[in-house]
Amino acid sequence: MIIEFFFDIIFGFLEFLIGCFPEFPDFSILNVALSPLFYVLKLINNFVSVPLLGSCGLIILFVYNIKFAWSIVMWLIRKIPGVS
Repeated sequence: MIIEFFFDIIFGFLEFLIGCFPEFPDFSILNVALSPLFYVLKLINNFVSVPLLGSCGLIILFVYNIKFAWSIVMWLIRKIPGVS
């Protein structure tokens, strides 16, 4: 009985805090807006696997980011006096 009372207070307070946040907008319009893109992706998928293209894109981004991070590290090392 006492534990239920404390839980009611705690959960009521948490529901109040969550209720203070704004509601998410309705994203159902995205189905209509993105349907031409989905049509193009289905058409591309007939010739080339879209998951394969996604994997290749991720690999390219990964390699580019490694090169970028390496250039930052080398720039920092070159800032150290006496290191060429």
